[in-house]
Amino acid sequence: MNYKLNIIGTHLANSALESIYVPFVSFANEEQKKLIENYIFLQIDKFFEKLYPTGVIRSQLSYSKLITEEDFKKVKIAYFYDNLFHDLERDSDGRLKLKIKWSITFDDKCTPIQLVNIPPSYRGYKHKVNDFYDKDTQGRPHRKYGTIEINGKPVFYYIYFTLQEILDVAKQKSI
Repeated sequence: MNYKLNIIGTHLANSALESIYVPFVSFANEEQKKLIENYIFLQIDKFFEKLYPTGVIRSQLSYSKLITEEDFKKVKIAYFYDNLFHDLERDSDGRLKLKIKWSITFDDKCTPIQLVNIPPSYRGYKHKVNDFYDKDTQGRPHRKYGTIEINGKPVFYYIYFTLQEILDVAKQKSI
């Protein structure tokens, strides 16, 4: 059987993805690209507002530099210094200043943590099964994520998006 579907392609050599396990997603036009990127940035803002209501310094790690859990076994330590740790600073007490990098991922294995909403009446004891809401007000699951940490402080966030979620945005806006 030698079938060609022409559905799945390989990335161009000049796109230089760090990992062979990171898919490259493309769409037909620039308008779709902008709509989806705007959606992603809006969701990222909401995500960090939930985690850090007072704000946090954050920057995006280029998607081409993203690695997966499979790459951790193979990547050289220089990758972490060059991409994640190179601009970390300490305060006057020697504590690590919170400076976070993030990137989206489609890899569920990179995102074992899921946010939940806790009702205002929750007091930390005698909780019932439904005390924690795992969905937002529209019924969508809260964003999953994973971290790379130094001394228990996150320095990088993997933020999970589904391909279906991205397609839904493209379809809504192109109708």
